[in-house]
Amino acid sequence: MRIGVIIASVLAVVLGSLGIAVPAAASTAVRVAIIVGPVGEELTPVYIGLAEAAATAAESRGATVARAYSPDASAENVLAAVEDANIVVYLGHGIGTPNPYSPDANPATTNGWGLNGPNAVGTHAASSRDGTLAYYGESWIAANARPAPGWVMIYSNACYAPGASEGFDEPASEEIASGRVGAYSRAPLAELGASAYFATDFYEGAAHLVGTLIDQPTLPYGEVFASEPRFSADGLTTQVHPDVDGAETWLHRSAYFDGKVDYWYAFAGNPTSSLGTAPALATAQIGVIAVDGLVTGKASSYGETIGWEGEITVALPLDIGGESPTGEPRHVLICADRCVTMPVVDSCPCYVGTADQRVANLSHAAWRAITDLPLEEGLVHVEIHLSPIARPVDRARS
Repeated sequence: MRIGVIIASVLAVVLGSLGIAVPAAASTAVRVAIIVGPVGEELTPVYIGLAEAAATAAESRGATVARAYSPDASAENVLAAVEDANIVVYLGHGIGTPNPYSPDANPATTNGWGLNGPNAVGTHAASSRDGTLAYYGESWIAANARPAPGWVMIYSNACYAPGASEGFDEPASEEIASGRVGAYSRAPLAELGASAYFATDFYEGAAHLVGTLIDQPTLPYGEVFASEPRFSADGLTTQVHPDVDGAETWLHRSAYFDGKVDYWYAFAGNPTSSLGTAPALATAQIGVIAVDGLVTGKASSYGETIGWEGEITVALPLDIGGESPTGEPRHVLICADRCVTMPVVDSCPCYVGTADQRVANLSHAAWRAITDLPLEEGLVHVEIHLSPIARPVDRARS
């Protein structure tokens, strides 16, 4: 929201933009999901431009980016983009709490994402009244989104997310801003295992945050927050998070849109933590890891192994026992839509240690045995049970 103010301010700031610093180092372990919800035919392209600045900041540093932009920001596409993401960026409409519309917060629609709705018509139309826009709130996100452990949530130019009021309303008091940041960050931090929440209304603020997080993954979040060029220590207030134990909320009050003073920038989480200490990123940099004999992740496919033509077989990374057997191979149980026991007949590089890491390479016959997805899909999520099994056993997945 704040549409008229945002358009005028963004166009004014573009000419004097600070730009994005040249990356100091590349990362091949970070996955970034960027969502742009519909905000009307005029403003959505501006938001997509801000999203692409964040995408460029990520990709130029070696990260993988999954995009879900209006008019294709459906709930299904957004959840697919967010899966296993280390950083999630959202630009679009938002309903925070407290707000001037309703005294009672509805977790199904507030403190979340405004996406292309069930009646979307392939445009950037954004009306919750006719269903071209639908609000997916904190309870829906907590129940359905599956980002990586220790992920970071970044809101950009979404109403109420950094604490500020909409353009027509009075600037937020410290108490109201604290409540809004606390409510928006509650589900990511408390229910979905996020290590940090950032919200910014600054031009290309999301791009700056993404670039800094990837360039300096061990930089504490408090220092990441303070690295924003428009940050001023005089405008900062820190508090104990109202809903999440061990977390803080940082509220930054400054003049921005047409000189209006409000809370345009915020953080929630532990300011001494960092992206580099997040469990998913640390694991991705190490390789494929089994936990109690179970490995989960993406599997790809290949034609066949010599001597095993047309048969159900699998190649695994060396980290979890990939081999080229000269005698009787061991078997593992692999589950997708169905579970099938199959022999390990080869090893695969499987992009281990990169953002494209796989945990298995399935023969075409093995792919068809465990999933109904077409081979052209390229990747399928699997569970691999590494305990040795004496003979193949097929069973439907419960």
